[in-house]
Amino acid sequence: MASEAYVLIAVLLMATAYLMYRLHQVLEFRGEMLVTCPETQKPAAVKVATWRAAMPAIIGQRHMELNRCSRWPERHDCGQDCLCQIEADPESHRVWSIASRWYEGKRCVYCGKPIERLSHIDRRPALLDAEKKSVEWDRIPAEKLPDALGGCLPVCWNCHTIETLIREHPDRVFFRPWERGGPLGEYVPKQQDTKSNTYPPAG
Repeated sequence: MASEAYVLIAVLLMATAYLMYRLHQVLEFRGEMLVTCPETQKPAAVKVATWRAAMPAIIGQRHMELNRCSRWPERHDCGQDCLCQIEADPESHRVWSIASRWYEGKRCVYCGKPIERLSHIDRRPALLDAEKKSVEWDRIPAEKLPDALGGCLPVCWNCHTIETLIREHPDRVFFRPWERGGPLGEYVPKQQDTKSNTYPPAG
């Protein structure tokens, strides 16, 4: 009886491992992808219907189709010939990977600090365009990202936040020059009276 239980457990483990292996193959194609549209030869943002491909993958078959494209609904009846690009190398077509590689080794155009590694949670860096306006990279439509990366400069999350505040709410920003003038060598505002530790009245 015990041997039968061991055999059953072994079969279940093997089946689970096989299932996980097949699902992993499908999940390699998750996320937004950038491809070159065979019709226009321009970038297009697409998503693979990964869960539709899951069942065929379990029985050892591959069935891939798109569930979104930046050229839809106008070209919804296309042959989806771009899928071969993704199948050949999904990682190099993933939008996240493209942005991550572009920021790697770059420094913020404002503060000069290295750009932090991209995070899926928060503190995402931005891009500074020719009009001196910064925008978080993932807010740019994916199909326009290649042009943006080619014509913009990198901005860290901190500087992007500050510059956005200055641009959108200039009435809430007050610039105060600082100098090393405190009793312990700390930085204090130039307008500050370091002896009385009070500020002169406004006006």
